[in-house]
Amino acid sequence: MSSRAERYRRRKNMVEKNRAKPLGYGVVDQERVHELLNQDVDQAKLIRYQYSTELAFPIEADSAEVNRLLSELRSSFHQQRLDDVLGSLKKEVIASIAGPFGLGKILSAYDKAGGNVDTIHNAREGVYATDDERRRYDDRGEYDSSSYHGHSEYIAKNRQDTISQDNGTLRDSYTGEVLAQNKKRNLDHTISAKEVHEDAGRVLAEVNGPTAANSKSNLNPTSEHINNTSGKGALTTDEFLAKLERQAPERRARIEELAAKPELSTKESRELERFREHEAVDADRMRQIDQDARKEYDAKINKKYYTSKKFASNTIKTGVDEGAKMGVQQAIGLLLVEFLSNSFIEIKQSFNQGLEGETLMHDIRIRLERIGKKCASKWKDMIEGFSGGFISGFISNLVTTLVNVFITTSKRFVRMIREGVFSLLKALKLILFPPSNMTFLESMHEATKLFAAGGIVIAGVALEEVIEKFVLSVPALAPIATLVTSVLVGSLTAISMALISYLIDKTDLLGVIKIEQSKFVLNSLDESIENRLKRCEELVAIQ
Repeated sequence: MSSRAERYRRRKNMVEKNRAKPLGYGVVDQERVHELLNQDVDQAKLIRYQYSTELAFPIEADSAEVNRLLSELRSSFHQQRLDDVLGSLKKEVIASIAGPFGLGKILSAYDKAGGNVDTIHNAREGVYATDDERRRYDDRGEYDSSSYHGHSEYIAKNRQDTISQDNGTLRDSYTGEVLAQNKKRNLDHTISAKEVHEDAGRVLAEVNGPTAANSKSNLNPTSEHINNTSGKGALTTDEFLAKLERQAPERRARIEELAAKPELSTKESRELERFREHEAVDADRMRQIDQDARKEYDAKINKKYYTSKKFASNTIKTGVDEGAKMGVQQAIGLLLVEFLSNSFIEIKQSFNQGLEGETLMHDIRIRLERIGKKCASKWKDMIEGFSGGFISGFISNLVTTLVNVFITTSKRFVRMIREGVFSLLKALKLILFPPSNMTFLESMHEATKLFAAGGIVIAGVALEEVIEKFVLSVPALAPIATLVTSVLVGSLTAISMALISYLIDKTDLLGVIKIEQSKFVLNSLDESIENRLKRCEELVAIQ
């Protein structure tokens, strides 16, 4: 299409050429002239055509006609966009069924609750990604008290506390009171030695149990009455404090009863002493000590495991495996979409135009060859799809592992992360590396659609389980429940994505559609002017 300046020059040339031509064009048949002169004059037609040899006469545009034309062009623009959405819907439905709800569901059979990498949190929940780590925990051995209470750090701390108690400077860690010189004292593992031994996180991190249990923050002197089996014993701090709270009414009544007696037996004296010491426990103080001990203990285990070669190698290996799975899903998905789309076209043509071959089998062979060539021509797209899928699969594995450091994910949630990361990466790629013919605002607008599409796919994965249970409840559909579910959820997801895409266009938060509409109107007017100019040139050439 020529530029406005070029069209202006062409119009000027036409005017100049027309001026140079004579007003007479040779002798005309007199009978026809006489017939024309005897006809009535059609004034309306005369006014409408306004015959003249001068092409450069002023024309005043009718504002109502201009607005009508612009309104028609804008309506045409929106209708064209709607037609594009509806036209691509069939392919989107096929892509959705073949991709996340077809191959994605097949590959999800290999997903694991808790992800593909063992984490300390999951191990403590009894969830393992590998059988080797589960077996290693099962083979940890029986708890041996002597190895914990005979540790060098435990012995050294006990010796130091004995000196402090003899000097009258040792305080009970859980009451804050000074321990009398004749008071029976224990050195308590705030996190019990047995709990440390049984901790699956410690076993996974390959941290030595006695060494971890006998850290400075975990060794706290206290009264024997608080630490023995009638007190804290092997209970956790929360369990012990809950026990004290539960026994408080009975304990206080017993203290009053014993204190009111003029004389106490040896047994009653020890009972009163035990109850008073239990009553003296400072719950907030004890919780703080437990919190500090666990913070140091967990930090040591987390550092040992998450900086280990074992964790790094497992994360990389499973990331590569996940990347390959996602890459295959995207590449084969693209191939399936291309194959099915072209198959529908060929089937439609065979019904409308008849057989191309001499026989049905010959016709099928011709069409399959054509479909094969079209699929083969998409090899670059498949390679790009595999690479994009590989990267998103690798990153989704990292994200899943990171999430499982804090919470245990279900198998379905792992799949949701994978599909979500894929959509996120596609959107980021479009924003960071937009096509050369796309502005930043346009890339942001299209990326918004990708973000929304990712959310819809995640919602579809979540909805899939509900729909599958419903389909299974129908006896006739139970044998093909998986297929029916994939088709239903895939179709609903694709339709939802098309609708949300259209709504985003209608909302036009970034003003991109308004700009595109203006471009469409200008291009349409340019095209109309160009066509009219060509027609004028043809008419001038005839004269």
